[in-house]
Amino acid sequence: MNKKKLYWISQIIGWLVYVVFIAIFNILTGNTLSSELIYSLLSIYLIGLGVSHGFRLIIIKLNWMRFNMLRLIPRILLGNFVAGIVVYLLKLVFIEIIILQNFEGFSFINAFADIMNWTFIFLIWSLLYFLFHFITNYQKEEIKNLKWQAAKNEIELNKLKSQLNPHFIFNSMNSIRALINENPTLAKEAITQLSNVLRNSLLMGKQKLIPFLEEMKLVNDYLGLEKTRFEERLTIIKNIDLATENFLVPPLMIQTLVENGIKHGTSKLPKGGTLEINSTISNNKLVIVIYNCGVYNKNGKSETGFGIVNTVQRLKLLFGDNASFEIKNENGKVKTILIIPKETIL
Repeated sequence: MNKKKLYWISQIIGWLVYVVFIAIFNILTGNTLSSELIYSLLSIYLIGLGVSHGFRLIIIKLNWMRFNMLRLIPRILLGNFVAGIVVYLLKLVFIEIIILQNFEGFSFINAFADIMNWTFIFLIWSLLYFLFHFITNYQKEEIKNLKWQAAKNEIELNKLKSQLNPHFIFNSMNSIRALINENPTLAKEAITQLSNVLRNSLLMGKQKLIPFLEEMKLVNDYLGLEKTRFEERLTIIKNIDLATENFLVPPLMIQTLVENGIKHGTSKLPKGGTLEINSTISNNKLVIVIYNCGVYNKNGKSETGFGIVNTVQRLKLLFGDNASFEIKNENGKVKTILIIPKETIL
């Protein structure tokens, strides 16, 4: 329903309720529902409807909505008082003189009382009218701000995702370069694996969220590539709960954390190490725990580089405070905990 239609429905029903209330009051006080009373009530209804609508036209014409409260309140009070005078004069002409034909002279006290009564009625009308518009405008501003924030978040998210692919490609090419001198045959296989990884990562990078199962396929391809490089130095353990496969996760996020674990763990240890990936559901949220060998130094610049910063920023943009990320040392290993809810805030 548009605002204009809602306005007229409110006007017609509002003044009708007021007139019916007056009619009931007259009946309860012993007055009969005479033709003069009916005509008087009809006149009050039309006068109230007409004057209030005229007041609305003035509000729109003078653009009172642009004023703050300090400037608006005096205008409303003055406008209500003027409207009260107009209603009193119209009642005097149409009811007292034309309908009832019992005008017995002017009484300042009675006139002032009637004007103040109508001023109060129009004050109530004004409060309802401006309250409706203030609420409507507030909702519009909220929607506008939410759309702006969503657009801003989308831009930042796309920026982060566009940064992710070059980062991944750079590290993968370094792995293949190191492999070329050691084993050219395996290097060719690694190039094939890398092409599969890149194709999938580019396709996934266009999406905001992907199924955890699809993300794990990419992770498996990446781990196959790294396994070719590190051979026996890299041991991989995966404990994946089948119930987690349909959970939606940010694309390349888990792959980035796995890559981070290998880069700062296995690759720095002469004897290599173990990388373990676990997935479960807790409190209707996806919980991913990754263990890798090594020691996490939160104050070290290299330990808080792109992968971790990117993960934190993307989680914040997508899930707000509903997701969490933690990385710490535990029992001689680095433990990474990623908790992702079902619903995003975008």
